[in-house]
Amino acid sequence: MEKVKQRDKHAFALIFSYFSPRLKQFVFKHIGNEQASLELVQETLAVVWQKSHLFNGEKSGLSTWIFTIARNLCFDTLRRQKGKDGYLLADDIWPADFCPPDLVEHYAPEHEMLKEQVIKFLDQLPDAQQKVVRAIYLDELPHQQVADMYNIPLGTVKSRLRLAVEKLRISIDAEHL
Repeated sequence: MEKVKQRDKHAFALIFSYFSPRLKQFVFKHIGNEQASLELVQETLAVVWQKSHLFNGEKSGLSTWIFTIARNLCFDTLRRQKGKDGYLLADDIWPADFCPPDLVEHYAPEHEMLKEQVIKFLDQLPDAQQKVVRAIYLDELPHQQVADMYNIPLGTVKSRLRLAVEKLRISIDAEHL
């Protein structure tokens, strides 16, 4: 630990590799969530690195010091979570039958319906926004390519697109009323 105090990365790597699996088990017993446990192990070992100068081998052993840091971080996390739902899992956000777009064929009926709505209201947009929407949504070009094509900054492409999408959303919503 004395080498870690002197910012020896190799010495810290040894401590990290030795303690991380043990900390994961310890933290998991308190938290009960594997992903949260991994994050707390990372946070614990980051604190060990950042506060290594505070370690005093005469007052406690290294493992006692590290596990105390982990325990305190667990308690802090549990306190923050008290009264709230547990950690969000991917299944909570995406339906079970969701398949990412890159794993399915590119065609989907809702894409065609959206394209039709965009085309219907496209002429209501200013010319600059029309060009960006047409290139990104209808021609399916990447943002950077659109920026290069019109010789404008990428941020301008994104701003025009954001404004256009908001106007289109309002127009589409108004039509459904």
